[in-house]
Amino acid sequence: MKPSILSIEKWRIAIVIFVILVSGLLTDAWLISIALSLFGYIVWMYYKLHQFYIWITNGTNQNNVPDSAGIWDKINYQVLQDKNKSSNRKRRMNALLKRSQSILKGFPYATIVLNQNNEVDWSNSKSSILLNIVKSDRGQRINNLIRSPKLYKLLNSNEDGSEIEIESPKDSSIQLLLKIIAISSDSKLLIARDIMQRNKTLEMRKSFISNASHELRTPLTVISGYLEMIKEYKSLPKALISPINASYEQTERMQNIIEDLLTLSRLESTDDIQDISTSINMKKVINHVCQDLNQAVMVEINTDEVMVGVETEIISLCTNLIQNAIFYTPKGTKIIVRWYANSSNKLCFSVQDFGKGIPNKHLVHLTERFYRADKGRSKEQGGTGLGLAIVSHIAQRHNAVLTIDSKVGSGSTFKVCFLVNN
Repeated sequence: MKPSILSIEKWRIAIVIFVILVSGLLTDAWLISIALSLFGYIVWMYYKLHQFYIWITNGTNQNNVPDSAGIWDKINYQVLQDKNKSSNRKRRMNALLKRSQSILKGFPYATIVLNQNNEVDWSNSKSSILLNIVKSDRGQRINNLIRSPKLYKLLNSNEDGSEIEIESPKDSSIQLLLKIIAISSDSKLLIARDIMQRNKTLEMRKSFISNASHELRTPLTVISGYLEMIKEYKSLPKALISPINASYEQTERMQNIIEDLLTLSRLESTDDIQDISTSINMKKVINHVCQDLNQAVMVEINTDEVMVGVETEIISLCTNLIQNAIFYTPKGTKIIVRWYANSSNKLCFSVQDFGKGIPNKHLVHLTERFYRADKGRSKEQGGTGLGLAIVSHIAQRHNAVLTIDSKVGSGSTFKVCFLVNN
């Protein structure tokens, strides 16, 4: 049976004490005996430490383990155990890394792994094609390799899944969509994909909508004109009055849809508003819009700050939000229109109604074209389903944010906040 560590160390200490006693009794020089015995024990311990150090520095090979017993044997065994565990862990991590890399290599998009300093740790082959990022760029900051203010803003954004569109640094004719995905506290993925085909499809759609709207405008105007003349005809048979009125109302509704589609097309086709921006007196705009409504609303102006933007678009934004509140709430519902500066130094325009509210499942879709939370009531009121889409585009063009808060049974608040002196 192998002796325990404690018993071996006891024997070593007993031997030292025995040597001290024997030498002390023989020489009667107890201090010298104690000093020499302890010195010998320290030299032996130093020798074992030196052996251990040499073994550690040479890679802790199992075939070169220092010959020892007791506590040193336990230390050597523990080091070997930790080394084996570390080796197994390293093998598993390498296997996992290879699998992860093989998956990322198969991505149809450019994929780059960034560390906490936004330095390139790894990139796939697609990165060299779309972003001109090669293996030799590893360790370089991505914003030094791709010079783009949009990318710099994206890297410093705390929103996971944020996206931007930039031109490819390798080919300016290629448009790329870049997205950041956090994968751990100190690393993230930068994914880039070619969106030229998508943009072409969108342009074709925009062009079709714009052209179709223009082509439909003239015949609808003619039809509407003739229907209006027929409505005024005194000898019109009673059986035709209701169909003619319904036809005229639907023609007007189609004209409104076409006008809204043309407005959306214009908003989407022009990005820069700097050249047409002016100082806008919001108090005057809001009062003007509210005067033209059939329903009275409460107006609260809490700031005299003047914002900068495109006046016709801001009027459209205010009109759509206020009319939206009137269309989709029962007649006589209290509606409050506010213009104020919030605590974040932003100018906000809000429209609050006290109607039946909107269920949460509809809120994220309200700015989509032709989306209606209450389809039956929307058609009854004559809404086009494009008002909030127009508001969303105008807000984006003015670097503003549209937020919608609603609670079923309590009403809704639509708010657009602009930067001061935007």
